[in-house]
Amino acid sequence: MRRLLFILLFLYTLFSQAQLLELDYWSPSKKESIFKVSLFKEFMLSANTLGHLDSSTEAIKIKYGSKKGIVFTFSVVGTQSLITGNKNDKLNTLSHLLNPLGGRVNGSFFIGIPMKQKDKFSYRLAIRAGKKLIQAVPLKGLENNFLTNYGQLGGVYQNLIFEDALENESVDLWIYPHMVFNQINEKDLSTFFEEDLKSIAYGYGLQAGLEFNRKVKAILLLNQFVNTNVPDPVGKAVLRFTVSYRF
Repeated sequence: MRRLLFILLFLYTLFSQAQLLELDYWSPSKKESIFKVSLFKEFMLSANTLGHLDSSTEAIKIKYGSKKGIVFTFSVVGTQSLITGNKNDKLNTLSHLLNPLGGRVNGSFFIGIPMKQKDKFSYRLAIRAGKKLIQAVPLKGLENNFLTNYGQLGGVYQNLIFEDALENESVDLWIYPHMVFNQINEKDLSTFFEEDLKSIAYGYGLQAGLEFNRKVKAILLLNQFVNTNVPDPVGKAVLRFTVSYRF
């Protein structure tokens, strides 16, 4: 069933033309490029079904948008666990792997490619690749951190469902089904997961959210690895709720 769900989401990504998702505000009537550098502009608080309460800060974001609406960004985020409500160390480490913002240091590149654009809604292909430095409790040995590479590929549907230009108010809705990939070396797998995960793990993610006045986001994310060596505990689906504020 988990593999079937992954395949269905993969097909959706291809045929629909495609928690740090870059929303698209590009307008067909404004054909101009942009370049921005932001420092400590976004702060996030999230909780998931593994019992974690995490806070995240976007330290830096460099963004370029072309005249055709293609967006490139580089960002660095840091995440700290405020509450770890799970006694299973494998699940605590899994929480950081499945969290798009997870890791003490998380650097990533993002590309958004518009596929269909109208005044109120858009479809686009979204690609993210990055690296995380994760601090975790080892199951053996003394090493308490490791590096992991990750990637996401999906299609984003975004719709402006409310706008009051005079009051500068707006509400955007987005839905983002995507595939997730994660790569860890064999030594770190043995140290933190006892080979329950594969060196290259893949799965699915389904994210939906609302953004208010382009400042406050409320986000739900469901994701899961589907090719684990054992289904429990690291094969569990994890639901995460995130609230973010951008200054």
